[in-house]
Formats: sequence, C-alpha cells, structure tokens
Amino acid sequence: MPSYPLTPVLIAGGGPAGIALLLAASRMGELSRLLDEGITLVEQGHTIGSGMLGRYVINSDSAAETFVDALTDNPVPELARLRTHPLVEMIQAHGKDTLPLRVVADYLDLVGHVLTGLIRNHPASRLLTGWRLASLRQDDRGEWAAHLVSADGARAQHVRAAKVVLALGAIQPECRLHDEQVGGAALLPRYSGRLMQSDDLLAPDGISRLRTLVAGSEKPKIAIIGGASSALSVARVILRDMGNRIVPGNLTLLHRSRLKLFYRTAEEALADGYTDFGAADICPISHFVYRFGGLRYDSRNLAMQLMGIANAAPEPRLHTMQMTGHNDSAVQATLDSADALVACLGYRPRRVAIMDRDNHPMALATDHPDGSLTGPDCGIMDGSGHEIPGLFGLGLASGYSASATMGGESSFNGQVNSLWLWQNAIGEKILYQLLPEEAPLPRIPMAHASAIDAHHSIHH
Repeated sequence: MPSYPLTPVLIAGGGPAGIALLLAASRMGELSRLLDEGITLVEQGHTIGSGMLGRYVINSDSAAETFVDALTDNPVPELARLRTHPLVEMIQAHGKDTLPLRVVADYLDLVGHVLTGLIRNHPASRLLTGWRLASLRQDDRGEWAAHLVSADGARAQHVRAAKVVLALGAIQPECRLHDEQVGGAALLPRYSGRLMQSDDLLAPDGISRLRTLVAGSEKPKIAIIGGASSALSVARVILRDMGNRIVPGNLTLLHRSRLKLFYRTAEEALADGYTDFGAADICPISHFVYRFGGLRYDSRNLAMQLMGIANAAPEPRLHTMQMTGHNDSAVQATLDSADALVACLGYRPRRVAIMDRDNHPMALATDHPDGSLTGPDCGIMDGSGHEIPGLFGLGLASGYSASATMGGESSFNGQVNSLWLWQNAIGEKILYQLLPEEAPLPRIPMAHASAIDAHHSIHH
C-alpha cells in the first residue's frame, strides 16, 4: 500500500455529531491534547456545524437550554465567550421550552465557526472542507487508508489514519420501502407515485410536494406510517400548513407500538389521568416516566389530544390505527384509499465502502435490516457483531443503546439519539479510546439537573 500522510484521528463528517466529539473534548479540558495529537476533520460542505439540521421545518424535542449546555464552565476560552453571544443568550432564556430546528442550526454553525478557527490555527491538525470520505481500507498495521473525493468529484487525495470516527449522518433508504412490511405488504412498488418519506415532508418544500400528490382530490386522504416523534411531527406540519383541506378522519396515523408520553414524575402522569405505564417504564435515576421512549413537546401535545389526556382539546381531523398484525386487511384498506402516504420508518446510517487488509469489502452489522452500526463501546461492528478496532461511529442512527449507568426505563429496547449525549457520555466514551493513556481523562460533569433528561434526538 502506498505511503500516505498519517493523521492520528480522522473524523469524517463535520455536522452536529462530528463537532459534538470536539465539544465533548472541550468540556473535559482535553481539546488541546486532542488537537496536539492531530486530527483531520473532513466535511463535504463549506463549513462545519449544523449539517442538514436547518432544513427541517419543525421544533426540537429537546429543551433549549440543553443545546447550550456544552458552553457552561467550558475551559476553552473561545467557546466560553459564546455564552454572552446574543443568540446563545436568547436560547438560554428559553430554558425548558423548545426551539425551531433552524435556530438550533444557527447555534451549531456559530460553534462550528469557533471550532474552525481552533483547528485551522493548530499546526498538528487540519480541516478539509469540500471533501468527503469515499472509502476506507485497513492495512497490515491496522491503520486505515482513507480515500477522499472533492465535493465536485474532480479531485482525490488519500490520508492514512490510526483511528477513524464516522459521523456521516443518516438517510432514509428507498430500499426499506421495498423490503419492510406494512399491513402484510411492502409500500413499494404498490404505492409508487403516492408515497414520500418523512425526511422529504419535513423539508421546506415538503408541503408543496404533498399538495402536488393530492392535487386531484378536494378532500384528500393521507396516511402517515409510524409512531415515533417524526410521525407526530409530520401530522402536526400537515395540520398546520394544509389543515383547511383535511376533513375529520381523513388523516390517519398508522403505528405499531402504542403511543407513550413522557412525564417528569409518575404523580404528574396520574394527575393528568395517564395510567399507561408501570414500574418498568420509570427511570430509576431521574424517576421520569418513559424517559427514553416517551413523546415530548409538540409531538406529546398532539398525542395527548388523540388520547384525551388532561382534558386536551380533541383533534378530529386525525385518527390513529394501531397495526397489530391481526388487522392487516383494515390497514391495507386505509393505505389503498389514501391519496398520499408518508412513511416515517426511521433512519439508517450513511454507509461508505470499508475494505479489509486483503482489499475485500467488509460486511457490517448495519447491513442487516435490524443491525446496529456500533456496539457498546461505540466501535463499528463487523458482520459477526464484533467491534472493529480503531473504527468508531457517532450520530443519528448509529445504534447506541443506553447503559445501566445512563439510566432510562428498563422497558426501553431502542437506541438513543441525542445531541447532548453525543457531547457528553457518548463522546466521552469515544475520546477515552482516541487519546493516549499516559494520563487519565476526567469525566464530564453534568452542568445542571435538567441535563439528565436530554436523552432524546433533535430529530428522529
């Protein structure tokens, strides 16, 4: 294998997850050491920070104050000074309220600008914007040869890395619509021409595209497939932006698992008349009800309307149907009669080709429909479920499962996607494996009590 320039750490992706690792290092007081060791951060856009986050026309499902938590008592002066920036002060003033994701994106771009200066002014590290990681190949020493391609595809370069962190974001692959069964059948090709995915609907032109799909119907019928936060967000956007065309019962939410509501205490839940939980649904650390699996903020408010919790005003235009496996004919009838369908089936991690020492493609666990990208130590897993040394994953759909020390309800068996966790516990776990062991790394302190509930994603 040719000899390429060596970087101790290659970070592929400069969006919310990629910069979260740097923020975690800054909070631990280890950003200088990380930059001293030498990192190469590769981002195909012109800047680092928000990535694609600003394109979504919804609010976050995290408290505003958790986004700026990384700046609290930050030992890096350039980051600490952001506490007095007008945008940061505005976000902090929102406290436990939610924020439009475009505002969160503006904040992350502000942080990205500061981190850009820190990296570019450091002699041992470098930032490559306008480049993307195309493939990785492991050499005989266990190091990685990274093939980089310019954003316009006209140029290429190679970098050799001792360790690699993939923070490439996530996608909603169309193949899933061909493979996954909904009501006993796949959505494609059966509903071709009537189907869009939540990621497209929640984009700025999403409602315009939906209006085009239902243009021929005076009283359109729309089916939303999914029961997570993104599905409720899709319903809210439709009701908000074209609700005058939706008659009662013509907007249907088809979901497999029952809708679950987050509460800070069991007592608050019971006071609202919400009783659909047990001891296994309460976090032993925070005592929150459905800390990981519960709907929050805007999605929670809509779910409360649908469930009649706390005397919430009903929403007659939207009704729900739980897909049990025994009502496939009813589900199919709803899908067949719909003028448009919006699939909210979640995300899969963005994949690059990874070659072994013999230049053969490596199978990964995430290649399986239910496979996870990463294991308990955030290492990317091969097809046998073993973490690959020196290769780590971070970000949306990376598959991180909460550890016992992190808490959460024992009934939760999904993955946690959280900007706050990327900047804290998850980022810390990766940094322990990136930095040399000559000095123990400090653990990140929890800046305020509200941070404990910042488990969830800013966009599912």
